[in-house]
Amino acid sequence: MKVIAYYRVRPNEPVHSDIALQEQREAVKTWIEGHQAAVQAEYVEPETDGFARPQLRQAMEDCKQSGATLLIARTEAIGSGAEFSPRIWSISVAFAPESSRERGYIALAPEKAPPDLTLYFPDFRSLKTMPVYLCNGTDEPIHNIAVRTIGLTSKFTTPNPTTPDGSGSASEQPLSTTPTAFSIDRLDARRAAVIDRYDPMFDSDFITAFEITFLDKQEQTQRLTAFLNAAPLSSAYIALKK
Repeated sequence: MKVIAYYRVRPNEPVHSDIALQEQREAVKTWIEGHQAAVQAEYVEPETDGFARPQLRQAMEDCKQSGATLLIARTEAIGSGAEFSPRIWSISVAFAPESSRERGYIALAPEKAPPDLTLYFPDFRSLKTMPVYLCNGTDEPIHNIAVRTIGLTSKFTTPNPTTPDGSGSASEQPLSTTPTAFSIDRLDARRAAVIDRYDPMFDSDFITAFEITFLDKQEQTQRLTAFLNAAPLSSAYIALKK
């Protein structure tokens, strides 16, 4: 099987770009080994915030001429860029495995991250479940980090338990999700750690509260909170406040 590999980089964020390219090459290598395939050619797209993708067009044309499969190395956002969601029907397309973004995964904070502690949603425009990062944009590490989240909504009602058959008026108490908890020993300066998942198709019906407790450099306990309103996300960064 012949494939043409398509990589994305982001020249205006070189640190993130270098890491992303390394991850993409490792993902392609894993895919190739698992499918007994061979890379016929490679195309690297210097991604910008515009829509032009000349390298993608050339890679697709190469696939048409050679009959190779287009192997897309990454669909996740790079740095502060957007998620890549191609819709290609004219040629055979495959996707290399994406890097794990489970809780505890730590990455560099984006260069444009605010100089504070924030919640960071790199895929905030997406309609798919996405990772939630605790982003340390400060110049100091934090320690003994405890994260607690819970969602509250009044959009859903439950039967009134005071009537035997539950046919009474609906309960006026807000419906809440089961609280989740997570902890991290340390988060260095200019780093971001995955602390939760956010599902815009479900969680947007809730007001989700995030409570972050940690020790600062003076070993003082700090507690910060953030609330996601019951609406689609409009920014990659949500402020954490005392």
